[in-house]
Parts: sequence; structure tokens; C-alpha cells
Amino acid sequence: MALKQGLAKAVQELRIQLCQTSAASKGARDFVLGSYAELKKANPDTPILVRECSGTEAKLTARFDFGVEKSVSVQGLDAAGVGSKLQELVKSGEGLPRSGE
Repeated sequence: MALKQGLAKAVQELRIQLCQTSAASKGARDFVLGSYAELKKANPDTPILVRECSGTEAKLTARFDFGVEKSVSVQGLDAAGVGSKLQELVKSGEGLPRSGE
């Protein structure tokens, strides 16, 4: 996964929201099962939160410096699609101002 190094630089917190049972959240569940451990190992200081709620829309939310948050829907995507959306989300935050710069 290309996000091994980039996540910690751009993202202060990542939230993965999904439904435990819906077909539309299957890709998000598969992404968590297949990629969470690798992502967390590569970014040990970045909080990666998985939020499950029955009937909720699957989405990714990233928090950047200065409290800026961006979300993208991953409803109906497969695990690879969720990974691609995560990469897009991280790239969208790379141009934002950062504290300490």
C-alpha cells in the first residue's frame, strides 16, 4: 500500500465508518480486515478509528492540521476501491497548511 509513509505526514486521525451487515459496506469491512494491521504498523502514532453502526453509510474521514476534516463515501466500493479513495483523501490534505511550518 502506497500510504505506508504518507499517512503519518498528512493525516492526524483517520476514521473508517461502516455498517456491520450491509452489502454496501462490504468493501469497507474487507479493507479493514485486510489492511488495518499493515496501515497501523506503518503509522503507529496516527489514530485509526473504526466506527461500526447499523445502517450507516460507509465513509472515510481524515482530520488534518487546524481541525480541517474531509470525508469521502466508500459506499458500494470493493476493498481496492476503498484503498484508492483513502489515497485520494490523503492527497487532498497534502496541500493544506500544517502547524509547525
